[in-house]
Amino acid sequence: MAGVQRERLESGSWLAVVRAYERCSRLYSELLKPFELTTPQYDLLLAIQKLGGSAMPHELANAMYVTRGNITGLMKRLEAQGLMRRRRHENDGRAQVCELTYEATELLASANQAAAKFIKAQLEPFDDRTLMRIERDMNEMAAHLNTLDPLAIAQEVHNDR
Repeated sequence: MAGVQRERLESGSWLAVVRAYERCSRLYSELLKPFELTTPQYDLLLAIQKLGGSAMPHELANAMYVTRGNITGLMKRLEAQGLMRRRRHENDGRAQVCELTYEATELLASANQAAAKFIKAQLEPFDDRTLMRIERDMNEMAAHLNTLDPLAIAQEVHNDR
């Protein structure tokens, strides 16, 4: 494929992925508003639920692919809302364990139901073959993205100036 045509195809494909992701994110945020949750708060509650009664902050950060510092403020807000509590680890008094409150468990049940309905509505127009192709292509893209070093690319361009 000719260079200019390939560049247009790459740019158009990249923008399509970004636009779809941004639109999904905005709609997802709107979906969570009636539950008085932001997407990061919901994600943290889900991570705590998934890890069970032994959800330590560093494990939550790893599960969410963020730093521990990124979840500190979220944990404080969720505690203030009465959705999460921290307690000392049974075997390591220096460590904390995060757990959901009863209210959070009830809220998550409803929010999860809404999220499942939302995902179903988003993907309803697509047949099974298309969904399999989308999943395969996005997993392939994610695996490729893991091989890239954006700082090295930027440095290369910067050095060429």
